Amino acid sequence: MISVGSSIPPAPESLWVERDNNTVSFPSSGRYIIVGVPGAFTPPCSSQVPGYIENYDKLKGKGISAVYIVAVNDIFVVNAWKDKLVNDSGVHFLSDSKGEFTKLVGLEFDASGLLGNTRSKRYVAVVEDGKVINLQVEDEVPNITVTHVDKILGSL
Repeated sequence: MISVGSSIPPAPESLWVERDNNTVSFPSSGRYIIVGVPGAFTPPCSSQVPGYIENYDKLKGKGISAVYIVAVNDIFVVNAWKDKLVNDSGVHFLSDSKGEFTKLVGLEFDASGLLGNTRSKRYVAVVEDGKVINLQVEDEVPNITVTHVDKILGSL
């Protein structure tokens, strides 16, 4: 599992943004945030992510250049979720349809009983110049405590 000081691995070809076969590239310099969520449209995820959208300007004011929401869903589901949550925002919604990125960072869990496959734990990684400088992972996946946007804003 990634930890403070770890490098963020390069995005696998299956980590898409906006459309299929459009692999995301994380910045190599500057500060950005990755928010890992178990699944689009789930009630906890749909209550957590709007906070990052609503506070995007505050995050930018604290030196964050980008926010990436990573969900283990296909690109069509991720795009529909984004469209439901926001019309225009600097927040990037990423489809980790195969869970490859989630496995690379070591934050997967077996959600087959509820969500049908392996999913992402709920986490937030603050990254600077490609290295994790703050990592918060919820003890229980449905919880939104240490990964709440207010907690992250307070730590910046």
